[in-house]
Amino acid sequence: MDTFDVILVARSNLDLAPEKFERQVAMIRPLMDWDAAASTWWSRLSGSRPQHVTEVINTLFEAARVYGTTVTVQLVPAQEMDRAATPD
Repeated sequence: MDTFDVILVARSNLDLAPEKFERQVAMIRPLMDWDAAASTWWSRLSGSRPQHVTEVINTLFEAARVYGTTVTVQLVPAQEMDRAATPD
């Protein structure tokens, strides 16, 4: 299997009732970081850690199933994120 290094970005439904949103946060927070300014979750995933990749993806889809949250996943090559984070 080829390895990969990507940034996974997930956007959740912000229209949830506060208590449901907080339960969702408790589910996702151990595996991903929250960017409040962009209202997105993100995590760097590597093909060298397939168990972690599986856990993150399964958690996102479980959060969507349990809380009725719409989750959109965007895979961004890590080198693009590194360039975006580095000022010219």
